[in-house]
Amino acid sequence: MANPATVDDLTKRSLRPLTDTDRTVGAVLLDDAWNILLMQKPFAESKVGEVPSFRAVVVQILCAAVLRLLANPDGKYSETIDDYQYTLDKARSTGALYLSDAELALLGDGSGATSGAYTIVPGGVRGGKQPSTFHTVGSAAL
Repeated sequence: MANPATVDDLTKRSLRPLTDTDRTVGAVLLDDAWNILLMQKPFAESKVGEVPSFRAVVVQILCAAVLRLLANPDGKYSETIDDYQYTLDKARSTGALYLSDAELALLGDGSGATSGAYTIVPGGVRGGKQPSTFHTVGSAAL
């Protein structure tokens, strides 16, 4: 499947008008970001075609990665005017296009199962099934 994110998607998400150079480089970077995503989440290619909401999140993530690079092409983290000094952003100082851990977590592991910080499984429960002795509040016989 082709990259779901387009230069038009990138333009719509930009906080400034994109120059012709931004658009040209952005198109290449969107393809690079898509390839990075597929290396880390191989299931994404088939799921993009099947689940519209997943596709929307993928487009959002790819555009965010590219816009990070376009917004700060020099990779500066800070800059001082008097006695000039600047510091390179550690994540960007290599000039790398990257997908953040939070962005990759949004895509899950492809199994459709929930897991992670927001999943609470009661002790003794395996595979997400409730034990037969499980009672909700008010249903237990006293």
